[in-house]
Amino acid sequence: MEFRFEVALCDWLETHTDWLVARQLGGAVASPGSRIVDVCGLKPGPEFDQRTRITSREIPSLAIESTAGAGEAVYWREAFDCSPDHARNVIDWAVDCGFFEVERRNGRQYVRQTTRYPDWFGGLVGIENKPDLSKPGDLDRQLRLDVSLGLFDEVILATESYVTRAHLNRLPEAVGVWRFDPDSGDRTVVREPTHCRPSSRASNPGRNGRSGRISNSSHLLKSIGNAAGSPSAPTARGGGATSSPAADTWR
Repeated sequence: MEFRFEVALCDWLETHTDWLVARQLGGAVASPGSRIVDVCGLKPGPEFDQRTRITSREIPSLAIESTAGAGEAVYWREAFDCSPDHARNVIDWAVDCGFFEVERRNGRQYVRQTTRYPDWFGGLVGIENKPDLSKPGDLDRQLRLDVSLGLFDEVILATESYVTRAHLNRLPEAVGVWRFDPDSGDRTVVREPTHCRPSSRASNPGRNGRSGRISNSSHLLKSIGNAAGSPSAPTARGGGATSSPAADTWR
């Protein structure tokens, strides 16, 4: 019953929204497999097309969060808040996928982005399917975990059951509720979701005041892209003198 319901809901989302939709993905931070989310939806942001033009491949989150921008190249050791070995691996990866370029000055390596990283996603939505609310199972714990982690911007409960006030009162306030009929494809929004705010223990502020949410959600973004089919796009590289970091001596 739940599988049929889930497939029908995914079909409805792909038909009626512009989301990228995936099923059965890990929905925790430290151990993704400890929480499997039924449906994950990625809402495209205003610069989604610009992201596909950079590369169809995954860009390492540390490259995005580094101090290397699209302007003046910066010394590679000063661009990362991690070990030198890890920084070199990240640079190799970012160069290989077309997001970084490397240049040499006075025997030292400098890096910069080939283009500004775009605001390409509008939000992540996690949907928990529970067609029959008379058999809730561990629903309360699952939803409270999703809301407290803040891994998703919005959390929604989808059900085929009639939703009463008692049902709503037992759910976390941030959780939205949809009533969905898998046979007719009719969806009724019983309650709109509100933005999830992670607890202090779950939050992970990034470097220079940036949110660590990109890092926390990177496995979800990668999995959603793989499940939905990454768009094919040419590799974008900037001009200027470049070299392969793998072939150079890092200084």
